[in-house]
Amino acid sequence: MIPGATLFLYLLPLAALPVAFHLLMRRQRKTVMFSTRMFFDSMQPRLSFHRKFREPLLLAARTLLLLFLLLALARLAIPKMGSILGLGGEQAVVIVIDNSSSMIGLVEGSDRTKLSVAQEGARTLLKNMDPDGKASIVLLVPEVAADRFGGMTSDRDSMLSFLESIQPTEATGDAAKAMLRATALLKDASSGGGGSLHVFTDLQEAEWKIPVLAADDMDEVPEIFVHRVPTAEATVPNICLLRASVSSRRILPNQPYALEVLLRNDSDSDFEVRVHHKGSENSVAEVTNVEVAAGSQKIVKLPLMPKTSGRHWIRVWIEGDGFEGDNRIFVPYICEQKGDIYFVGDPAERSFGLLPLALSPGGDGSLTSLVPSFLPLDTIKTRLQQKMPMLVVLTWADASSLDEDTSALLDEYTQRGGNLLVLPAVDARESTGQAPAWLGAKLEPLKSEPVSVPLRVANESSPFWSDIRGLDGRVRIGTAFVKQYFPISLAQDAGYAALLGANEDPALLAIRKHGKGQIVVSGMAFGPTGAWSTLPRQGHVFLVMAQPIALGAVANLSNERVSIVAGQSPRLLPGEGNEMSIATLLGDQVDWSGSKDQSPVLVRGGAYIVTMGQKETCLTVLPSELEGHSGFVEGSEIGALEGIPHGVRTLSNEDDFRDELEKSLAGIGFYLPFLLLAIAFLMVEGVLGAPAKKWKDKAKGNTDKKPWSPQTESGEEMIS
Repeated sequence: MIPGATLFLYLLPLAALPVAFHLLMRRQRKTVMFSTRMFFDSMQPRLSFHRKFREPLLLAARTLLLLFLLLALARLAIPKMGSILGLGGEQAVVIVIDNSSSMIGLVEGSDRTKLSVAQEGARTLLKNMDPDGKASIVLLVPEVAADRFGGMTSDRDSMLSFLESIQPTEATGDAAKAMLRATALLKDASSGGGGSLHVFTDLQEAEWKIPVLAADDMDEVPEIFVHRVPTAEATVPNICLLRASVSSRRILPNQPYALEVLLRNDSDSDFEVRVHHKGSENSVAEVTNVEVAAGSQKIVKLPLMPKTSGRHWIRVWIEGDGFEGDNRIFVPYICEQKGDIYFVGDPAERSFGLLPLALSPGGDGSLTSLVPSFLPLDTIKTRLQQKMPMLVVLTWADASSLDEDTSALLDEYTQRGGNLLVLPAVDARESTGQAPAWLGAKLEPLKSEPVSVPLRVANESSPFWSDIRGLDGRVRIGTAFVKQYFPISLAQDAGYAALLGANEDPALLAIRKHGKGQIVVSGMAFGPTGAWSTLPRQGHVFLVMAQPIALGAVANLSNERVSIVAGQSPRLLPGEGNEMSIATLLGDQVDWSGSKDQSPVLVRGGAYIVTMGQKETCLTVLPSELEGHSGFVEGSEIGALEGIPHGVRTLSNEDDFRDELEKSLAGIGFYLPFLLLAIAFLMVEGVLGAPAKKWKDKAKGNTDKKPWSPQTESGEEMIS
C-alpha cells in the first residue's frame, strides 16, 4: 500500500450507493381497473424474469464495480514480502560500501561516479527500513570515522549523514575483513544471528576474484546481497604513477637534485601523458610530456633545487590517461642548512687538488651550501667533539698516522651518520704506515702507466651514480683516463662496492656503508694537471661525483624517506621509543600522536613527517597500483564468496533500485487484478443496463405499440 492510498479504504461504504438509490427511488404503485388480463398472460413469464433477475443482477454489477474500483485505488498488497531483499521481520542490516580507488570511475551509461551511485543505493535502503530497524555501515577500506557508531544503531539521520561524508580512498579494499566485520555486527544485533548484508561495489578483481573466505569463517552466514555497480569501459589507456622520490642524499639549499618518477603503462598501446610537478617553493607547476611504451615502465627525471632550509614537499600528478585514482603522489623532504666539510691538512699544500673547488666553488657555501674548512690533524679530534660536519676529508698518509683516540672518534663519527673520504695527496708517491682496521681498505704500491688508460665504471647500479645514470640504466663518464694510481685492496667483509676501475685493477674508487654513514676510498688524487687522471678536467662529471661523496650516496644523517601504499599503517617506521607523531605537509590531513601500535591506517595520498624520539622520517603514501586495472568480476559467482550463499544484482540507476526495493517491501500488489475486475463489472453493467434490441422485441410481443405491463411507467397497477 502506498502513502495516501489508505483514503480509498475509508470510501469503501460508497460501494453500497446503488443499493441505497434503488431503495430510495422506488416508485409508489397505483391501482387501475382494467377489463381483462388476457393480453398480458402470455407476457407474464418474460416480465417476471425481467423483474426478478435482471434488476438484481444490474444492482449487483454496479455495487461490485464501485467496490473493486475503490480496492484497486487503495493499492492493497500481501504484506511481509520484504525478505526478497532481506528486510522482512525484525530488521537488522549491515551495508558494506566499496570506497576503494576504483570507485571514482564512471558508471556504465552515466556521467556519475560509481561511489555516488553506491551511496544513493545505500541511502535508499536506509530510508525504506522500519524506524526501529537497526543498521550499520562498514567500509571496504577501513577508516577511523566508520567506527564512530560502535555497532548497530537505529539513528537513521546519523547514518545518512555519515553515508554522505564517505569519500573515495586511494587504497585497495580487503573483502575478507569487511565481510567478517559485517557478520560480527549482525551477530551482535540479534542472539540468533540473521539479518541481511548488502554490499555496494564494482566487484573489481583485485578485491573480489580470489577466494578469501569460507562458510566456516563466518559464525552465522547472513543473507548476502551484492549490488554490482557496472563500470564504464575506458576509452583511453591508464598510466599508473608508481613512484616519485627525491635523491636519497642529504638535501641542502641551492644543490641540484633530481625528482625521479616511475610510470607504468597497463595497456597494449603506446600512450603519452602530461607529467606535472610543483614544489612548496614554486607558484607555477612545470609540465613534461612523456610517452610510455605499451606494457612497460618508464623513469622520468625532473629537476629540483630547493632555495631554503626546512620541511618541503613536491606534488606530482599526471593528466590525460583513463583513470585518475593512481595519478598523484606527494613527496616530502627536509632541506638542511649549510653543511661543513673538514679538510684535514694545510690549504697551502694543495694536497686535495681541485676537490675543494668542486665541492664549494665560492669557498663560503653561497653556491652549494657546503662550507669547507682546513684543519691541522691535531685539531680534528677537538672539532669533531664540538660539531658534527657533513664530510671529513683526509689523505691516506694522515689516516695511517692517526692516534688511537682520533681513530676511534672518526669511526664513531661515520657510524653515527657522517661521511668520510680518504684519498692520496696530490704530491704523494708512496703511502707509509697502516690505515685503521675499521677502514677496511689499504693501498697497494703506486702504478704509473706509460700511456693513459681508460677508466671504467665498475658498479653501475650503485646509488652513487644516480645523478648521471641515464634512463636506460647506463652510467656514462665520457672519455676519462688515468695515468697513475694506487690500486686499493678491499677487505672481503667490509662491504665495499667498487665504483671505478682500470686495466685489471677493479677498484680505484670504492664506497661502503658504515653504520648510518659512509666511507669512500680513492686510489687517485684529483690534481689539476692531469698527472693522475683527466676526471677533474671533465667538470660536469667531476662535480656530479663530488656531491654524493659529501652528501651521502648510500646513507643520510638527518632524515630517511620511506614510502608505504595507501591502506597501510606507519607503525613499522624506524625510530626509538613507542611514541609516534604524524604531521601532515600536504594531502590527506592525518595529524596524530600516540602509541605507534595504535597508529592510524593511511588510506589516501599525502606527504608526512613521522617523528619517533629524535628521528624524523619523511613518509610518502602511494596510491595502490592495483586500482587502475580494468578487470571486474562478471556473472553471479564471486570468487571471494565461493561456497557462501549470495545473490548478485546490477545497480546501474538508483531509481530502478528504489522501485525494486519499494516493490519488495510492499509485497504482491492487487491493483491490477482489482482494476480488471472493476472493468469486467463495468461491461456487465453496460450489457444489463442496455438490453439487446432482439430481447426488447420479444418483450414487446412483436408489436409496434408501446407495451403494457402490470405496472405502468407512472407506477399504476392494472387490474381487470
